[in-house]
Amino acid sequence: MDFELEMGTVIANGNELGEPIKVKDARDHIFGFTLLNDWSARDLQVWEYVPLGPFNAKNFCSTVSPWIITPEALEPFKVALAPQEPAMMPYLADPELHSYEVKLRASIKTPTMQSHEQLCESNMKYLYYSVA
Repeated sequence: MDFELEMGTVIANGNELGEPIKVKDARDHIFGFTLLNDWSARDLQVWEYVPLGPFNAKNFCSTVSPWIITPEALEPFKVALAPQEPAMMPYLADPELHSYEVKLRASIKTPTMQSHEQLCESNMKYLYYSVA
């Protein structure tokens, strides 16, 4: 099994069917953020991938935190994102290129282990794309 430690974005306000949400308006549609783990069976992906792409290996499981943090609560942790290289297409360019200083860490502890073992760590501030 493989997992991806991610932040999920919870969308609140919808849009009319067929009407795009412009990047400059996208933040008006964000209800909040949550931890998200995307689980994959990587050994199976090798067999499924060619020629049609991953199926069961990729949709194995997702876990979502029961907590949602609003953008307003994260406002004190706002940080500028690094310039995007290559630059985004104009319709995808975010005029407010920012993210949040949110430390992410995953650990494991089995019944036979004395303490937690850290598996990975990252930070939401390292996003390439803004959430918008």
